[in-house]
Amino acid sequence: MPPQCEEIEIRDMLEKNDHIERIVSKKSPKLLCGRRAMVNKLWCLEIGRRWRQAARQEPPQTRVLSEPKCQSYVAIWYLYYRWTIFLAWTAFVVCSIFEIGSYEPLSQYEKWPIYLTNWDMTLGITQALIGGILVSKRWRLQKIPGFNPCDLKLESTDRLYWFLYVVTTNMAIGVTISYWLAVYNPEIHKVDPLNIMMHVCNSVLMLIDLFVTNIPFRLRNFWWCLSIVVFYIIFSVIYYVAGGLDKHDNHYIYKVLDWKKPVRTLLVCIGGFTFVTVLHCVVCMLANIRDRIYRKTAENVSKPAQLNMTDDKPLPEKQIEVV
Repeated sequence: MPPQCEEIEIRDMLEKNDHIERIVSKKSPKLLCGRRAMVNKLWCLEIGRRWRQAARQEPPQTRVLSEPKCQSYVAIWYLYYRWTIFLAWTAFVVCSIFEIGSYEPLSQYEKWPIYLTNWDMTLGITQALIGGILVSKRWRLQKIPGFNPCDLKLESTDRLYWFLYVVTTNMAIGVTISYWLAVYNPEIHKVDPLNIMMHVCNSVLMLIDLFVTNIPFRLRNFWWCLSIVVFYIIFSVIYYVAGGLDKHDNHYIYKVLDWKKPVRTLLVCIGGFTFVTVLHCVVCMLANIRDRIYRKTAENVSKPAQLNMTDDKPLPEKQIEVV
C-alpha cells in the first residue's frame, strides 16, 4: 500500500476511535484505557514505518557531489577551488609530518600515525584528492554536447568521497573542540603556527567548504564518524597493550585515554561517542541552514527577474476624456 494511503487509513481509524471514545468514556473507563493502548500501538507502528522509509531513502544524485551549491554546473573557478583545497590539506600533512612551524620540534616521525589529529589529516587529504578528481571529470564531461548531469551514476568512488567528506567535516570540528578542551596542556603544548594549523585551520577550512559544496548531510549517517572513533579507540588499546609511548615517553597517546585507569577511560569513550553523535546533528543543522540560505537567495533573485518580465509588457493606453 502506498504511504499516502496508509496515512489516510490511520487517520480514518483515529477519527473513528475519537468518535468511539466520546461514547465509551461515558459508559466504561476500562474500555477507554484499552482504546488509548490501541492508539499508542498505532502511533508506534506509524513511527516504525517512517523509520523504515527513512532507512530506504535513496542516495543523493551523483551530480551534487561534484558541483557547487550556487551553480548546477562546474565552472572553472570551482575546479581551481577544489584543487586549492587539496593543496591546503597537502600543506597541512607535510607541515605536521616534518613539524614545520613548530617552536620545539621533537623529530619523532615514526609516531605521527598514532594521533587522532593526524588521522583527520589523512582523511582530509584523501577526500580532497578524490573531490578534485571527480570535479575534473565532471568538468570534462560537461563539454560533451548533449551531456546531462542527471544521467551520472553513483559509483563506488562517489560513495567513498561522500563518506570521507562527511567524516572529515565532523572529525575536523571534533578534533578542534576536544583538543582545546581536553588535551591541550600549556606546560607541554605550544601555541605555535603548526598547532594553530592542525587544530584550528582544519575545522575552519571544512566549515568554509561546507557552505560552498552541495554535498548532503543526513542524520541517519551519524555512525560513519562514530565508526572511525571506535576504530581509533581499539587502536589505542592495542597500542597501550603493546607498550607504545607518545612523543613525550608517556605510556598513552592522550592523557584522557590512559588505559591504566580503565573505568575513567571507558567513561571518557562513552562521552566521546555521545559528543560525536551530537556533533553530527549540529553539522546536519548547519547543512540545512546552508540549503535554506541558498534557496532563499535563489527566490530573491528570481523575483526581480519576474518583475522585469512583467514590466516589459506595454501599458494600456489611457483614454482621453472628452469634455
